[in-house]
Amino acid sequence: MPGDLNIGKLLRTNKRLARELSRMDGIFNAIHSAIIVIDPAGYVQFANDFAKRILPISDGACIFKLLAGIESDIRACSENDDTFIRREFEVDYPEQRLLSAQIVPFDFGEGRGTFAIILNDITKEKFSAEEKIESEKIASVLELASGVAHELGNPLNSINIHLQLAKRRLEKIGRALEKLPKKPTRSAGVFEDAAAGLAEIGGSIDVCSDEVKRLDAIIENFLKALRPMRPDMSECDPITPLAETLSLLDREISDLGIAVYVNAHAPVPKVYADKNLLKQLYFNIIKNAMEAMSAGGSITIEARGNDDYVNISFADTGCGISGSDMSRLFQPYFTTKPDGHGLGMMIIQAIVRAHGGKIDVDSAVGKGTKITVAIPRKERRVKMLVSEG
Repeated sequence: MPGDLNIGKLLRTNKRLARELSRMDGIFNAIHSAIIVIDPAGYVQFANDFAKRILPISDGACIFKLLAGIESDIRACSENDDTFIRREFEVDYPEQRLLSAQIVPFDFGEGRGTFAIILNDITKEKFSAEEKIESEKIASVLELASGVAHELGNPLNSINIHLQLAKRRLEKIGRALEKLPKKPTRSAGVFEDAAAGLAEIGGSIDVCSDEVKRLDAIIENFLKALRPMRPDMSECDPITPLAETLSLLDREISDLGIAVYVNAHAPVPKVYADKNLLKQLYFNIIKNAMEAMSAGGSITIEARGNDDYVNISFADTGCGISGSDMSRLFQPYFTTKPDGHGLGMMIIQAIVRAHGGKIDVDSAVGKGTKITVAIPRKERRVKMLVSEG
């Protein structure tokens, strides 16, 4: 009879323990942190559901194969029971995640060390922090650009006003010269030389005025490139602004001893774009190529269309871009030039994105760089706008 009572008591205790174990199991599986218990050799003794969701844990799994570098941390914990280690691990299977790990040694009374690993998925928090930092960088760039634009804008306006006044005075002098009585022989030649000189000065003033306007437009587009862009879109030939840009840079290209080859695979389709922004895009890319070549070289420009895009590539024979620099190419402030501001490639990317286009960069150190921009064809761009609407 007493034996039956003991058996009944044991059965009730067993049921109670089973319920408690089931409850504890439910709690562990409800927690949105991975809880893994391992032995000193790294073999998993227990893993809750969240752990199995973020790591490929199966029967007999060894944590050392799943989290690279954790073996040395376990060893450090084994040597000192008071050691608690926090680390971050990056895993790419079953999906890419960033995990924060806490390793805690404890003893089940079995005479050998056991370890609990608590993992939290901090992927979103990490990316959010990086996005915030990037946003703050761009905000600081915008603030700097606004100040620079203000400081440059005022003297440019003043220069433009004085150029206009000078042009009017020249025209007035020219009209006065025409009214003066012309004497034969020597005085007639003097008048002709004076008129020719005034015309030449007037032409120089026109060039300066155009350059002031271009600088003013660059400043305006510079700010637009840092803010969300709303290009003034219209149907245009992408080669026309390219030809105008090359004409503007012709003297500088010639002085540097650089050869430019243009190969437009006719007919190049029309694009739906902002012509002025395309000129700024080409200008920035070509200037980058020029600055990458210290002693001559060549720039090869190719344009060809396909069903969706017009692809225009700019290949130089300059110094090239290293792999480590390539990953930071479009970051604000990043530059490899001693006097660079680190905004050129960022502006190039912003202009391409504003047109719904794409940009690819291929480079090899010591061999050169090839930048290819893809601008949507007129028909594709219209379809995109209709579908977005």
